[in-house]
Order: sequence, then structure tokens, then C-alpha cells
Amino acid sequence: MATCSGLNQSVFDEARNYYTELLGDYVSAYNVVHVYIYQVLCVIGVLANISIILVLLRPVMRKNPFNLFLIAIAVCDMTLMASYFVYKQVELCHPWYFSYSWIVFTHAYAVLSVFVHSLSLWLTVVMAVLRFLVLKGSSAPRSGLPKMNSFRAATVSIIIAVVLTFLGSAPNMLRYQIKDEGLRKVTMCTRNGSTYAQFYTLGQPSFWSCSWERFSFWTVGLMLKIIPCVVLSIFMTLLVQMLMEAKERRNRLCRGSMPAGSGKSQAERTTSMLTVIVAVFLITELPQGILVFATGVQPTVQIAMKILGNVIDLLSLVNSSVNFILCAMMSHLFRRQFLLTFGICCPQTSENVSGAQMQPPRKRKFLIKTKFCLKHEKSSSAIQLSNDNELCAQESLLTNSNKPNGLKKDVDNGKSMMH
Repeated sequence: MATCSGLNQSVFDEARNYYTELLGDYVSAYNVVHVYIYQVLCVIGVLANISIILVLLRPVMRKNPFNLFLIAIAVCDMTLMASYFVYKQVELCHPWYFSYSWIVFTHAYAVLSVFVHSLSLWLTVVMAVLRFLVLKGSSAPRSGLPKMNSFRAATVSIIIAVVLTFLGSAPNMLRYQIKDEGLRKVTMCTRNGSTYAQFYTLGQPSFWSCSWERFSFWTVGLMLKIIPCVVLSIFMTLLVQMLMEAKERRNRLCRGSMPAGSGKSQAERTTSMLTVIVAVFLITELPQGILVFATGVQPTVQIAMKILGNVIDLLSLVNSSVNFILCAMMSHLFRRQFLLTFGICCPQTSENVSGAQMQPPRKRKFLIKTKFCLKHEKSSSAIQLSNDNELCAQESLLTNSNKPNGLKKDVDNGKSMMH
């Protein structure tokens, strides 16, 4: 990049000294513990994402098309952490370091890690967009939008995410080429005390020019980092707004007919979880996008990126390993299916499906008011995300005896699965 920047080597040397003095002490202190942190995150993250896949493949979970996104994201995150774990095991003195098979793996890792990590981000973006369109169509049935809550729409959305990711990472795929440097004199880390080893490196192909280098940095920074983060923030904000409007509408129509805090707590919980998702992606992805974009503007920033390499890796690993926690916090159905999948008993007598203590049965007057609210709040119940099924399931448990068919139908229509 130095030869493509129009800057001489002295400028880069000066920038290297500046960034080393600015960041060197902090990064060196973190690098000492990074070797332990990344191993823990990778092992736990791979197991957690395998758990997500197994749970979402259960018959009950396969009914929801949005779980296709979560399965695809889990596959991407698991692949990223597993490949990163293997890559970090082979350091300079490892017996495989100078082998041709290792440089092939390094080449594959350089291409695959960028693709799967970016695909995970774009899958989250298209899932948020599709969810917004589903809720928009539910709240406005005459809006003219096609049916979005289907496996066909989810599959098309996933294909769009794959295409966008491929377009954004294509320059990075073309950037590397394995080069045989022949025998090189090596003073350490060779077998049998040999002073020479066959040396392979990753270089750029013959057609690679400064224009390609600049285009690669700009493409990765914009298409794989900044744009998806901005789009995700916009649509998550719209979803939160729709949730708040639905909560206010439900409170106006059903004031006094619902158990205290039942509707409000669910809306607030869903809103907080959406905020967590936005925060996780913004904290972990946006700084990386800004650094890559800044490198296209000021080439010396790449020195700071190299110094912060392990810190940037940590952000990516945290983003890839936290989804299991979010799924468990956002959906009682996921928690329950997880327990059933791994053979842990689920209490079914004194607790409802959300884990909260069951409310005693209420009088017929409450049933009539509940039926009225559900009938006039179809759009409100449709707008609620996955956690609203806890409220609907609770109402079903409270009224499962001597319940009119019309009320049962309305309650069933209010149910929604985790996405």
C-alpha cells in the first residue's frame, strides 16, 4: 500500500512510530491475555452456535421462516470462530508453518473469514428489513405489500444477502495469490536443525495495481461494514417505534382488562432486546468499518489496523459468540426447546411457558374483555415480536377451560414464534 499511496517510505516510518507510541503499550498489555481469551471465546462460541442450529432444527422451530436466518448466521459464526482457532494455533515455530498445505489454509482463511463474517452481518440486516415489512403488512393489510412471512421470502432474502456479500468481498478474493519463494535461510523453527526451508507467501497477482488496492479497501469498508450497520440501525429503530406504538394502542383499548404489567413488560423487554442487538453490531462492526474506510482516505491508518489486529479480532469473536445469549434472552420458546433438546426437565405444572408463576383463573368478565381487546388489536398483536407469544400463551393457559371457540381462535391468531 505504501507504493500506491503516493507517500514515500519516510512518511510511513513516521506514522509507524506515532501509532506505536500511541497504542503500543495498551495493545501489548492486551496481547498477553488475548491468547487465552480467543481460545475460550472460540470453543464456547462454536458449541453455542451448534446448540442454536440443533434447537432451531427441531420440528416446532422449523415452522417459523425467520429461524432460517438464525441458522444461517450460526453457521457463519461457527465457521469463522473454528477457522480462526485453527489459524492461531500455527505460529512461526509450528512444524506446519513452512508447509504448502498451511499456506493453502492461510489463503482460504484470508478469503473465507471476510466472506462469512460479512455474510453474518448482511443476514442480520435483511432479516431486520424483512421483519419490518412483515409487521408493516400486518398493521396495514391494504398496503399492497406481498406476503413476506413465508419461507419463500426468507429464502430470497438470504440469497440477496449472499449476493451482496459476494459483491463486497470479491476484490478481497482476487487480492491474494500463493507464491513460491524457494528455499530461504531460516535460523530457527526448522526440522532437524536445518538452516533452509521451502518458503511460501501470499502475494498479489500480476494484474493487481494501485487502483485495485484502493478499490478493495473502499469496497470492504462501505459494502461490508458501514452500509449494513447504517441500514440495520435504521430498520431496528423503525421496529422499536412500531413496538412502542403497538404498546400504546393496546394500553388504550385494553386498560384494566389485562393482568398488571403483562403487556407492558413484554413490550419493554422486546424493545430492550432490539436495543442490545443494535448495540452489539454497532460496537463490534462500525469501528472496523471506520478503520477500513479511513485507510482508503489516509493509507497510513493501515499501520494502526495492524497494531490493533488482536483487538479487532476480539470484536469479531464477541459478535459471533453472543447470539446464543440473545436468543435465550429474547425467546422463551428457544429456552424451552434448548432444555428439551439436551434432556433437561422442564417444569410444566406450576409455571407457564415463560418461566413466570401462573396467575389464578379469572372471572368470565375478564374473558369477555380479553376477547374484545384481541379482536380490536389484531394489528397490535401482529406487530409484537417473538416475546408476545409469552403473553398469548399465558392467556391461553388462564382460559383453557370453558373457553368459547371464537376466543380460542383469536388467541391462537395472536401467537407468534421466535425470530
